[in-house]
Amino acid sequence: MGSAPPMSGKFFIKTFGCQMNVADSERMTALLADKGMEQAQAAEDASVIIINGCTVREKAVHKALSQLGSYNFMRKRKGGKGPVIGVGGCVGQLDKENLFKRAPYLDFVFGTDTIDNLPEIVHRVENGERHVIYADFDKSMDYSTETKIHGLKAQAFVNIMKGCDKYCTYCIVPFTRGKEKSRTIDEVVSDVAQLVAKGVREVTLLGQNVNSFGKGNSNTANREPAELNNVIGKVGPRAGEENFPQLLRALDTDPRCAELKRIRFTSSHPLDFSDELIACYAKPENGGVARLSPHLHLPVQSGSDAVLQKMGRHHNIESYIAQMDRLRELCPDVGISTDIIVGFPTETEEDFQQTLKLLDRLQYDNVYAFAYSSRPGTRASKMQDDVSASVKNERLNHLLQYQNVIAEKLYVGRVGKVMEILVEGESKNQHMIDKNGIDPQTARVWTGKTGCNRVVNLISRSPRNLLGKFLDVKITAATCLSLHAEESLGQEILE
Repeated sequence: MGSAPPMSGKFFIKTFGCQMNVADSERMTALLADKGMEQAQAAEDASVIIINGCTVREKAVHKALSQLGSYNFMRKRKGGKGPVIGVGGCVGQLDKENLFKRAPYLDFVFGTDTIDNLPEIVHRVENGERHVIYADFDKSMDYSTETKIHGLKAQAFVNIMKGCDKYCTYCIVPFTRGKEKSRTIDEVVSDVAQLVAKGVREVTLLGQNVNSFGKGNSNTANREPAELNNVIGKVGPRAGEENFPQLLRALDTDPRCAELKRIRFTSSHPLDFSDELIACYAKPENGGVARLSPHLHLPVQSGSDAVLQKMGRHHNIESYIAQMDRLRELCPDVGISTDIIVGFPTETEEDFQQTLKLLDRLQYDNVYAFAYSSRPGTRASKMQDDVSASVKNERLNHLLQYQNVIAEKLYVGRVGKVMEILVEGESKNQHMIDKNGIDPQTARVWTGKTGCNRVVNLISRSPRNLLGKFLDVKITAATCLSLHAEESLGQEILE
């Protein structure tokens, strides 16, 4: 396949879904920018519009298709002379040519394994081809890539593996991302080192199940730990293969990554959440990984063992709680979040109450909860969807309100403490200035996150651009969703 020649014009990418899709969109941006295109701030200004869609839930697919229709309407307003339009991501991978049947005005479709072909796809469409499709899976088991970022950034997403072999009964991911395959540790470390040299200070390691990273890769460097163990049983990469704790320790000790301040990762599965990975959260003097952020997102999906069994999760609540207790024993200040599905087929009120009891027991900082929706091709799609929509919505709203009470208590407990944050941008909550009686001409509100992933909205009277800066702030107030802080004048900023 040939590469596309230099290109011109502007592009706009609309992203739906998880951090994997966000990382994919960043890659698309870098690929098109490297060819000479400019990123537009609004779809109306673009000659190429791309929807990077998600299929995990039916609602997400509807959002992507609705957005697609609005872009077509925009083109009609311009007399049909508007931008070319494409759909990628998991929506493109799953629906392929069926998207052209649903939206004949669509120009191109591409999948999760063909992102690097995007410049050539756009070139072909701009030269008159229509209904171009690139959605084949890469069938080789080798996985090699290089992280691409556009512009100067303090944070970066780094794909370390792709695909999933778990096949939970409700999940569409194995059909849109394929089988698990991992990059080598040496390649990932070199990749991160290049990002650090460009100014990146926080990386998030990405995969559908990063805990199973390394399966099939020979541990030729004899890195430790050589084997992984879990309260659930023997899981993950075998002895003699690379594994995720090895990668974390390699990043932590490589001199080329000395300027890296934080390592995050997502997403995880309890089945592969090993004792050796938990040990990485210990204090460095006790054998932990110094740069590992004290945060864990470990999806549990339900508090009911009966429901978990029907979901094909292969873990139970007792073992999951044992993992969390061990983690908090080593890292008391760790921030923990999870995913929960309500209204799964056969879920009873008693099952739902068990989920609420789990929230009480584990005191999550954040919960991402969703009402179950059947996804085509999954085993759960063959089950009777016997929980009504009204009951699903009622349980979802109740769970979210229940969690808000828990989160607010946890957040209030942080008031008065000094916490380090990485500033990610200006906050949407600029009204905080007025509420605090501060002249809006002399201050701005920034938003950032602590190492334990708590959102902090910061009032700063400094004229400096704080984007990408690490700084210590004193927490002054809290809600169920965020912490508030005010910067002290003359405070040292860590570059």
